Amino acid sequence: MQRTAGRRIGQGVLAALALAMLGTSALAQEVGKASAVNPNATANLRTITIGSSIAHKERIQTTSAGSVQLLFVDKTSMTIGPNSDLTIDEYVYDPNAGSGKLAATLGKGALRFVGGQISHNGDAEIKTASATVGIRGGVALIGTNHVYAGYGTSTVSSGGSTVSLGAGEYTALQGGQPPTPPGPPPANFVLNQIRLFQSGSGQSGGVARGTASPANVQRAENRATGTPGGSVAGSLTPVPPPPPPPPPVAASLNQTIQTSTQQAAVNQIAQESIGARPSITLAGFVGGLMTTLTSSSTYYAGPSTGIFGGTARVALDATSGRVQANFDGDVAHGPNTGYLPTTFNYQFGSTDPSLDGQSGYGDYSNFAAGPATDKTGKPLSTINGLPITDHTGVMVTVTRDQARQYADDGGATTNFCDCDYTRWGLWASQSKQGPYLDTALGFWVAGRPTTAGEVPLSGQATYAGHVIANIDNAGSNYVATGNFSNTVNFGSRTGQVTVTGLDNTNYVGQVQFMPDPRNFAGSLAGDVGQRQMGIAGSFFRGANSPVGEMGGAIGISGASYLGGGIFAAKMK
Repeated sequence: MQRTAGRRIGQGVLAALALAMLGTSALAQEVGKASAVNPNATANLRTITIGSSIAHKERIQTTSAGSVQLLFVDKTSMTIGPNSDLTIDEYVYDPNAGSGKLAATLGKGALRFVGGQISHNGDAEIKTASATVGIRGGVALIGTNHVYAGYGTSTVSSGGSTVSLGAGEYTALQGGQPPTPPGPPPANFVLNQIRLFQSGSGQSGGVARGTASPANVQRAENRATGTPGGSVAGSLTPVPPPPPPPPPVAASLNQTIQTSTQQAAVNQIAQESIGARPSITLAGFVGGLMTTLTSSSTYYAGPSTGIFGGTARVALDATSGRVQANFDGDVAHGPNTGYLPTTFNYQFGSTDPSLDGQSGYGDYSNFAAGPATDKTGKPLSTINGLPITDHTGVMVTVTRDQARQYADDGGATTNFCDCDYTRWGLWASQSKQGPYLDTALGFWVAGRPTTAGEVPLSGQATYAGHVIANIDNAGSNYVATGNFSNTVNFGSRTGQVTVTGLDNTNYVGQVQFMPDPRNFAGSLAGDVGQRQMGIAGSFFRGANSPVGEMGGAIGISGASYLGGGIFAAKMK
């Protein structure tokens, strides 16, 4: 089936903005470890496997079928594409001071760089045959003929000239000539570049494969159900994720309860600059797909994949410039999903001054965070309520302009929400728990909480915005976007919802208000492949109304079809 042009975002874009930003700790005598490997990759002529130590002065080479991801002590990540040659020239890091120096040479090929602590101080440098690239606190795609700054800033020096790249800017390089002026990348550049770093047919990321045994199968079922002898059979029809708990009444002006006697406060909030950096906590939802691989058996054909949904809480601290995001949710199980966990509790970043912040807060539209750890470096996140190890990942914002850029058609057919206060973005997590490797890839949406008493008792309003979802269509993975509309009748406590053009499918249905009228849920019927969409959402505060915006999570199922994501919309 053909998918509507302009409604899909390649999986590589997610990799560029999210999976690239990985970090972990390493042993004292190493500069880092190999966290993912596809044949064939070697370090100083030895074959690299998952967990391999990467040493100072290491030279890493990949063939046309190879790629490798390196995680450094300071939480820098490098993903080396096929047909590449990279040498780590210098690596020094003092964890107590949080400073050091990283220098590497890319002899040929392509590199995806995600800065850790060292790059925050501007001491990360990549040399190529064409240029010298300095990276400060950012994400960059680097090749011998180009540099693209996905996040943070980069300086590119060649031919006696230097240019500075901001987020989303690109420069071309050629034979020692000066870099071209900063500007947007060529059409589909990011997508085509990131495809270099994705696993190909027959590649597994280095996860060992074995033969299933009854004991291994039973352990997987125990993990999936939480009880001995539990069955993993079930339905993949998505259940709407639970609405977020009622938020506490906040004291800050940005969360002041809006009533008719507080119009002055409302007006002040409405005049707040989008570029400002308030200290505030947003509440909302997460949605996407989770995949689990196991190194102990291959009982099922391929990895286990399921829909996840849950709640999001994002705290922004302007004083410290820190972000803390807590994503808590459930994973839907069905046939052949026995390896999947049941629940997750992920934390990205920390506002606790006694811990490493692992985050950055530029302004209200630009912030990001990596996996949170305790004082000993152990992950704070859990799976099924139990500790995990080797946690990597990121959560980042996506602006309306960025979303349009990544859409194939420049966003011309998707009405990405022009929200005042509601924010959304993507997130990814990869963690180990025993033999299980859990990968979550999806989206988050969060807004400024309103109160139950501020939801109108009468009248109608129409909300318009977008839906974005991670799709698994018969094993083909990609991201799709569509238009979202919800006409709400506050008197009858219902909403008529339509989603159009989401992966060439239109959905229609009704949502009902929950006992707490800030929250609503329902189901929608699709017009292709008997697809069904579960939806759960909440009203959020807008610049001109306490219920001026909304957001939520979606889950989709159909014949050999799964999807999970979020929606965001603003009152017309």
